[in-house]
Amino acid sequence: MDYLKRAEELYEETVAYRRYLHQNPEISMELPKTSAFIRKKLTEMGYTPQCCGGDGIVATVGRAGRKTILLRSEMDALPMREESGLPFASTCDAAHTCGHDCNAAQLLTAARLLKENEAALAGMVKLMFQPAEETFLGARAMIADGVLENPRPDAALSFHVTSGQMSPAVFIYNATGVMMNSVDGFRIKIKGKGSHGAYPERSVDPVNIAVHIYLALEAIVARELTSTQASVMTVGILRAGDAYNIIPETAELQGSIRSESPEQRELLVRRMKEAARGVAETYNGSAEVEMIAEVPPLICNPQVTQKFVGYMKELEVPGQAEAAGIRAAASDDFACVLERIPGAYIYLSAGFPDRPATQQHSPDVLFNEEVFRFGPAYLAHCATRWLEEEEKGRK
Repeated sequence: MDYLKRAEELYEETVAYRRYLHQNPEISMELPKTSAFIRKKLTEMGYTPQCCGGDGIVATVGRAGRKTILLRSEMDALPMREESGLPFASTCDAAHTCGHDCNAAQLLTAARLLKENEAALAGMVKLMFQPAEETFLGARAMIADGVLENPRPDAALSFHVTSGQMSPAVFIYNATGVMMNSVDGFRIKIKGKGSHGAYPERSVDPVNIAVHIYLALEAIVARELTSTQASVMTVGILRAGDAYNIIPETAELQGSIRSESPEQRELLVRRMKEAARGVAETYNGSAEVEMIAEVPPLICNPQVTQKFVGYMKELEVPGQAEAAGIRAAASDDFACVLERIPGAYIYLSAGFPDRPATQQHSPDVLFNEEVFRFGPAYLAHCATRWLEEEEKGRK
């Protein structure tokens, strides 16, 4: 099958998938409408989709008993208001500002391409539609529910659109090492003693403790890592109190640690816990640390990545170009899959070279739907060609 030609024929259908998902965003693990829509479309294509890890979805196509490749997409949005001005913009307090609507739409069309070409597949393709990538809960939930078993994939691939000013048809990858940082989300619950604001000596001020913990965390990165180590510790939430003239009983910090190596990751997580507890005790309070996300660095398999890149180059996509060796400080819980299965994570440009750049996770971000003319073809072609070569090697 000419996947590129067929993807072009299905372009408007892919756009319709994306726009429905874009107008109906849902967040984290609770994606009832999103999941129902994707399961309905897969069923119409001839699949028998199964729920996995809550609202996650898994489906298979091809020949059982041979090699299996996993294709993964996310489905969740972010808890924010959209300001894109698009006629199909979200009107609720969630928005697809990372592009997961685009990723899911492309995998849906790739699923149709593969189903139409099922008789020619040399093995099995497993489709993984994942919830809760933004909260780093979805991949582990689906893994715990068996997405990597029965059959167990022999390789894995995930595409992610990226905004900006690069033209569509640019694909971005890293086949030499860490592509994305680990992420360890943490919640520090501080217990003090409340008091009237006029009598601070009667209190154990949790706000004071929270501020000193924050400063201690900043010092860990500044003074315990070398200047060449690309690690980040960020506190994004500090909560305390309900009244300006009352010292509260409790306070809370939430943040994330991102690192490129297991050694840095272990050091920063350990020292964060030690600092939180130690500072709280210094000021006569206490601190409890809860880990709310634990995702390793995203490391692509060099050999498998180069194979996928080679397959992508086989398609004559107008303006096709590549960018290798990309490193991102951000994180993706597809790393939990790649920790177990050799595979690759590849960015597809969905930018506008003639417009000012907009950043993902921003309320005004825009994605170029022209990527849908070839993105689904890339997915289907990579899966098909990988299975073909694996079958040849088996013989």
